[in-house]
Amino acid sequence: MLIFGLIASLLLKYSEGDDQTQRPVILVPGVFGSQVEGNYDKDSSPHIYCSKKSGGWTTLWLCIECMLPPVVSCWADNIKLNITDINNIKNRDGVKTKVNDWGYTGGIDYLDKNKFVVQFGKMTDGLVKLPGYERGVNIRGAPYDYRYPPKSSVGKRYMVALKYLIQETYEINNQTPVVILAHSMGNPYVINFFKLMPQSWKDMYIDSYLAIAGVFGGSAKAIRTLTSGETEGVPDLVLDPLIMREVERTAPTVYWLMPPPQVWGDTPFVFVNGRNYTAKQYSDMMLDQGNTKGPDLLNLISDTPLFEADIGVDVYCIHGANNPTPYQFKYGKGYPDVDPSTINGMGDGTVNQRSLELCKKFKRLKDYKVVEGDLSTHLEILQREDVIKYVGDHLTRSEKLDF
Repeated sequence: MLIFGLIASLLLKYSEGDDQTQRPVILVPGVFGSQVEGNYDKDSSPHIYCSKKSGGWTTLWLCIECMLPPVVSCWADNIKLNITDINNIKNRDGVKTKVNDWGYTGGIDYLDKNKFVVQFGKMTDGLVKLPGYERGVNIRGAPYDYRYPPKSSVGKRYMVALKYLIQETYEINNQTPVVILAHSMGNPYVINFFKLMPQSWKDMYIDSYLAIAGVFGGSAKAIRTLTSGETEGVPDLVLDPLIMREVERTAPTVYWLMPPPQVWGDTPFVFVNGRNYTAKQYSDMMLDQGNTKGPDLLNLISDTPLFEADIGVDVYCIHGANNPTPYQFKYGKGYPDVDPSTINGMGDGTVNQRSLELCKKFKRLKDYKVVEGDLSTHLEILQREDVIKYVGDHLTRSEKLDF
């Protein structure tokens, strides 16, 4: 009778849906999505008002006050990379960098220390309201230095650290497989990570992969970034796009995010002086723009895919749609040192629709959702209540016992 009573209670429990599995989740941010700190002791600086020594760790990204004139030149000198040796890209001499709060979410909830620019903050605020969920235990962050691609020395160290973070998270959560949630460029990073891992490892440690706003086929915005600089709508008088371009041209990941020719073919992206440039002509375009290191940096990331259909895990995909998104750029007099006339297509405001929709091609795609309207743009999607609820429901979804 006791055995039958136990079975009956189990059946009642599962029929009522009271079993809430607490799947741990690790959040992987996108490009510009991790706080970066710097500690520098340099022999020189670009201006007399720029300090050569930081006197300890200080914020590099995102430091809003550092990006105002005239000190933005000081900031740029500290954060741009040394690309003299393409095979050994590193920080500028005398500069050390690190990301914040590994395994926790402090370095990815907000991009700045004053919490003006929200990233995962609203989402993690929502997830900690779930019974049993706690930052640093079953809600964990995996920030990285977004300037470096996966196959760089920094990227390779990140891959190893991510593996051990996943294994640790699995162990401290009663050997529960982990959900990996990535945003933006974090998705191609995660794809490259999964391709490195044996299937037996993924079967043991990975519950599923939740892809939000994935840059699977690049973003045309990256072309404008490398051509004339990107200030994300901040007026040029406040933030000089050419100083931003100087920084952005040293980051291999910006080249990685350009729309790849295998996805975009002969689509023209840049129009200038009666000529247009397609994805097949990036090297010529960069040399014409005076970006002499560009072709080498482009070649450096050429064997690192943004998308692979077969990654050996279950995939759940969400992205925004029908927001005006930079697509093509017309330049006139002063090219490339002037803002272009931008022709918009559709997407999430940053990533083009064709790129986002590659998510449909995952071999083990389990769910695909598109959101529109308010808070459906690239970064704002992380603040949508329905998206946060979807993530929470996914983490705590009930699974019936297989009798």
